[in-house]
Amino acid sequence: MSKFAKILLIVINVTASLLLALSILSIFRNTTSKFFKLLDFPRIQMFLTAMISLGLYLFLKKTKWKWYNYFIVAGLAVAMVIQSFFLIHYTVLVPVEVKTVEKITAADVPISMLIINVEMSNRESKPLIKLIENKQPDLILAMEVDMWWENQLETIRQEYPYTQKMVNEVTYGMILYSKLPLKKIDVNYLNNPKVPSFETEIILPQGKRFILYSVHPVPPTHFADLPDNAGEKEIAMKKLGNRIVSKKLPAVVAGDINDVVWSYVDELTGTKDILYDLRVGRGFYNSYNAKNILMRWPLDHVFVTKEFQLQHLQILPDIGSDHYPLYVELVLKSNN
Repeated sequence: MSKFAKILLIVINVTASLLLALSILSIFRNTTSKFFKLLDFPRIQMFLTAMISLGLYLFLKKTKWKWYNYFIVAGLAVAMVIQSFFLIHYTVLVPVEVKTVEKITAADVPISMLIINVEMSNRESKPLIKLIENKQPDLILAMEVDMWWENQLETIRQEYPYTQKMVNEVTYGMILYSKLPLKKIDVNYLNNPKVPSFETEIILPQGKRFILYSVHPVPPTHFADLPDNAGEKEIAMKKLGNRIVSKKLPAVVAGDINDVVWSYVDELTGTKDILYDLRVGRGFYNSYNAKNILMRWPLDHVFVTKEFQLQHLQILPDIGSDHYPLYVELVLKSNN
């Protein structure tokens, strides 16, 4: 065996031990510990690292197996199984939670929506404006909007006469642009006075209505000068879940929730059998980090109640933000 192969085996040994430990610890994610919460994010990366390491190990270690060699293989396999338990929900190996629309009748109501965290420090507005002109969605939810971004997006106001906005300079500004009339707009501060969320009743053709909950809760970490969620359970999402449960209209929850979820929405919001994840049974649709190919996971989400079916879900091209835009076409079925 070459010297390089021996070094690579040592690296794999260390990697296997670390992946096994982190995978086991990642099970305890429902905690106030920042460390345990953050282990929930890189599940795709940990699974792929374990799979590649296992393949390399079996290729390199062909003879003279001892007990610890079997331990390394078993450790990598266990790490993959643990990560697969969470990731499998976002593959075609499981049924979808939200049905794909097969036929749109005249009584059905299609709704298109663009969700984008613009990244407040990003000062390139033209790619987003061009994207909006091409897609022409009914609704646009823009997050991390400061005064500069609000001014830049004034160019789309003619096409989007209905708006709700709460702009700030701490990366939690939010604007909802709509071609559809808005009614009963509530601005809520679910767990921080600097972090707004919207609850908006949207009037559709034929007099139908649904409630859109626009959210951007803080991530499970600490920031020196910004709103933070260090040491907190997901208070904002629990409060949101209570509001959804008390409503009778069809509902959509959209935004950058700063959480990867991994089929966790029921526990995160307390909305079992009420909210459904568009991604389940379809794919990861990683929206973050657009600037780092090795650290990507789904942070921007859309959840819907049973009245909706999905026509199209897509991650759109880079617009200069650290998030990719998420574009969705829903259909509110006529029998609901």
